[in-house]
Amino acid sequence: MKKAMTIVALFAVLLITVSAYSGRVYEAADGYKAPALTLSNSDTTLSLADLKGRYVVLAFWASNDAASRVEAGELDAFAMNADEEQFCLVSVNMDRSENLYKQILRRDNLKAGAQYHVNADEADKISEAYHLNNGFKSFLIDPEGRIIATNPTSVTLTQVLRN
Repeated sequence: MKKAMTIVALFAVLLITVSAYSGRVYEAADGYKAPALTLSNSDTTLSLADLKGRYVVLAFWASNDAASRVEAGELDAFAMNADEEQFCLVSVNMDRSENLYKQILRRDNLKAGAQYHVNADEADKISEAYHLNNGFKSFLIDPEGRIIATNPTSVTLTQVLRN
């Protein structure tokens, strides 16, 4: 009886250990699956899960953060020349004002279809899930949903898409 209980206990420990290292781990860091995210804009509702099979750049920005705003423009320009079957840009604006977001879209001539604005509650949840408390970032996500680079450059994106 003791031998059977010991075997069951060892099996349970082994099962827990193996499940801790499964591919279901979500973390906003290189090598991990990207946390789930669903966004809506005036045209569509989009889920990261819907984009599996393509490389995705998930970029977070705000109008008062010059570096993230410039990067949003650069990524938007890159996406215009990329193969849509292979690559997708999802650009998320974290401004508290949707009117300001719309003004910036027009002023910076950003492609509206790739741009999403989130309200304050969503912005807080996304900031926590993607660890944006120390500044806005962008993430390159591979076709399986894993983050493979943080703040990728256009050179990095070109190299990844050529392979």
